[in-house]
Amino acid sequence: MKNKKNIILAVVVCVVLFAAGIGIGLGIPSIKKGIDKKEVTEENVLNYIDIGDYKSLDVSIGVTKEDIEMEIDDLREQNTIYEQLDGTVEDGDMVYADITGYVDGKRADDACTMDYVTVGSGDWLDGFEEALIGTKTGSTAEFTLSIPKGTFGDKLIDGNDLLYKVRIEYICGDPIVPEYNNDFVQSISDYNTVDEYNNYLKNKLLKENEADKAEFAWTELLSVCKVKEYPESMMESARDEVLQGYYDMAELYGCSKDEVFQSFGYGSEDEFRESDLEELAKDTVKERLAAQGMAKLENITYAQEEYEAVVADEYSYNKDNYNSKEEYEDKNKETLENIALMNSVKTWLAQNIKFSE
Repeated sequence: MKNKKNIILAVVVCVVLFAAGIGIGLGIPSIKKGIDKKEVTEENVLNYIDIGDYKSLDVSIGVTKEDIEMEIDDLREQNTIYEQLDGTVEDGDMVYADITGYVDGKRADDACTMDYVTVGSGDWLDGFEEALIGTKTGSTAEFTLSIPKGTFGDKLIDGNDLLYKVRIEYICGDPIVPEYNNDFVQSISDYNTVDEYNNYLKNKLLKENEADKAEFAWTELLSVCKVKEYPESMMESARDEVLQGYYDMAELYGCSKDEVFQSFGYGSEDEFRESDLEELAKDTVKERLAAQGMAKLENITYAQEEYEAVVADEYSYNKDNYNSKEEYEDKNKETLENIALMNSVKTWLAQNIKFSE
């Protein structure tokens, strides 16, 4: 069973980040949609941003004690169990349930799972949690929900009526969090002691950090960059892109715009516009200017095959919304160019600045 709010949250974040790509192509173009040629060009981009002393950056990819403790806390949370109570499900209860879904009498595997459900949380599809109220432990609630398009990403389920059979295994009582000791380590791994497992965690995190060092470097670069002026034309474009990410999700998941914004804790789109839109737009413009500035200073470009790889990769995630890859590229060319150049800037940083553990 997929959680609608979590799906919307995860995908909107991806779309907003996609829309926040840096606005340049093979090098820095003299003009881009929404940007005045006289305002931001290859020649004057550094009038708008101070890149800072990027050559002296020393980016730490080391693993701290706190990093390991966070991994341990996650492991303990993942292995937390609950006191198993009998009774009748009430609003506010968390239950452990065996969930099975059927479309036209056929089992729909994507709608089947064993999972925890907190009744009244609003985390599941509208009507799902409410349908469990009054069900006794060991009994099965049967009900039908109309599934909005885009919910599961399964054409056999989305847009159809789904018959749910939900067996309540137990009502959750107090959590039972495992102690982090040798017995726990042995129960989840092939290691025998806490020290051995800690060493494994450290090495695992080091490998992950090494693989992500370009992202670490990009974050550090942004921390030393200072925007001198936010060009209004770029800000206008950035505002539109941030909002469009949310609008796209509303269309994709067959819900209203306000439902998408509410999934992020905003009362409405207007509230989002008043509270956070401007800062998100500034973040987007800062990234664009930083990438343009780096491209200018270090003559960073990308090859055509690198751009084509970006197109193919991004299209694979969006092909359901377009008739062809050519149509997708034509409508999103600027953003695709942005992503390709951002990748090249990150690669340059990973190869040219100092990293330490």
